[in-house]
Amino acid sequence: MVRRVAIVVAAIVLAGFTIAATVEWVRPSVARSAIRTARVERRAVEATVDANGTVIPLVEQVVSSPVEARVVRIDHRAGESVHAGDGLLTLDTGAARLDAERLVERLAQKESELARLRLGLEESTASLAAQIEQKKLDVQILHYNADQKAKLRAEGLATEQETLAAAASAKKSDIELRQLEAALGRSRGSATAQLAASELDVRIARRESEEARRQLELAMLRADRDGVLTWIVADEGTTVRRGDVIARIADLSAYRVLAAISDIHAARLAAGQHAIVKLDDATRLDGTITSVDPRIENGVAKFYVALSNASHPKLRNNLRADVAVVTGTRGGVLSVQRGALAQSDNSHAFVVRGDELVRLPVRYGLAGNDRIEVDGLREGEEVVISDMTDYADVKSVRLK
Repeated sequence: MVRRVAIVVAAIVLAGFTIAATVEWVRPSVARSAIRTARVERRAVEATVDANGTVIPLVEQVVSSPVEARVVRIDHRAGESVHAGDGLLTLDTGAARLDAERLVERLAQKESELARLRLGLEESTASLAAQIEQKKLDVQILHYNADQKAKLRAEGLATEQETLAAAASAKKSDIELRQLEAALGRSRGSATAQLAASELDVRIARRESEEARRQLELAMLRADRDGVLTWIVADEGTTVRRGDVIARIADLSAYRVLAAISDIHAARLAAGQHAIVKLDDATRLDGTITSVDPRIENGVAKFYVALSNASHPKLRNNLRADVAVVTGTRGGVLSVQRGALAQSDNSHAFVVRGDELVRLPVRYGLAGNDRIEVDGLREGEEVVISDMTDYADVKSVRLK
């Protein structure tokens, strides 16, 4: 009897052990080495939006054609280094030279016309001035005559008619003198106006001639700085119009970033915002948005980022980079390294509790490029930041 009881008890114990072992074996498990974890810390979180960036030169000189001409010779090709003063290409400037010579001749003609006008006006003014001097003498003589006739009339030696005639002649000469003086004033005013107009024509012609000569000198296209030709007209014989871009010279000693982002985030961008430029997994540069292009093209907004270290050795022209724009900051909050958190499950996280991972409810707040704000966890807790999508429906996972 005792033996039977012992056998039954042993069977029950063995069955319970077997069931427990089976349940433990069936429960999901994960190797500790297969997951990444991070500690919950109280620190600042920066909210960011991501953009795609391209490294471009900080300074790029755009060379435009000063005249309409044909490219005769290309002295340097794209990708070559140039120094200040080096010739870039040669233009056929025959037509521009003829225009410059024509303007020089026009200037000489205008200067000659001004000289003739000045001489003619001076002669006219001098003639009127001489007439006035002569008329003044006549006035003096006629007034003396009238005074003498008046004295003789008082003595009965001259008739009244002679006296009146002498007085009338004196008054007439006064009127003629005033008319000559007024004519001289008008002549001088007219001369001043005519000279001013002619001098203006000369100044305009001189400026046009100087501009034509300057444009002709600029047509000897040379680099005004050291740099690298990033682009230049490719074919000799190409006709370029005045104002056409014919070359670009970049200073590759310093760079900035041109970034593109979805227009959904365009309203959140502003000049002066902090940005982080990621060149590779190990290289991140601080930057500041300098300007935001107001145009939206194909659902994309563009903006420029100035780098704190614009001469970093890893910067290269046209290098692709990731840009994170900081749109908000919250300090002194519980946060954890972001990893894969909140990518697939926005309301739970797995926390390490001894030899298992426990799925706990959490609330995520401000999300940055590296960290994310969490509510519902305690400071110092160890959180799984790996992708746990495969365990979304379990409450705990064994750690092996």
